[in-house]
Amino acid sequence: MIRIAALIALSSVAIAAPMKWGGKLMPQGGTSVAGSVSVEPGSSASSTHATVTITGGEAGVTYPWHVHSGKCGDNGAVVGQAGAYTPIKIGKDGNGKVDVTLPFAIPDNGAYYVNIHKSATDMGTIVSCGNLSMAM
Repeated sequence: MIRIAALIALSSVAIAAPMKWGGKLMPQGGTSVAGSVSVEPGSSASSTHATVTITGGEAGVTYPWHVHSGKCGDNGAVVGQAGAYTPIKIGKDGNGKVDVTLPFAIPDNGAYYVNIHKSATDMGTIVSCGNLSMAM
C-alpha cells in the first residue's frame, strides 16, 4: 500500500520543462527579409542556444542581429552583450542561418524580440523583426 501511494505521489510531481522561446521574423521597411528564431537554454546554466534562419536576404550581405527586451518597435535594450551575437551571412540564394551559443542565461519571463539590422554600419535600420513567445 505504501508503494502505491509513493508511486501516485511521484506521478503527480510536475517536471519543469526547459524554457524555449520562438518567433517569426517579419520584413520591415519594405524589405523581403523574413525567417524564424528559436532561443533555448544552452549546455550550461549560464549559456543560451539560439538559431536564426533568414530568407529573402540580399546575397553576400552579413546581417547583425540581437535579442532585445520588449516587443518589435520598442527600441529595447539588447539582452546580454551585443558583441556576443554572431552575424548572419547570406548565401547566393538569399538565405542564411546562424546557430550560436550565447554567454548568458536565457530569460525565463518578460517580453523579448529579435531585430535583424541592415549592416554593422547601419544598425539603426531594421530589415526584419520578430516578437518572441514562450514555446512549451
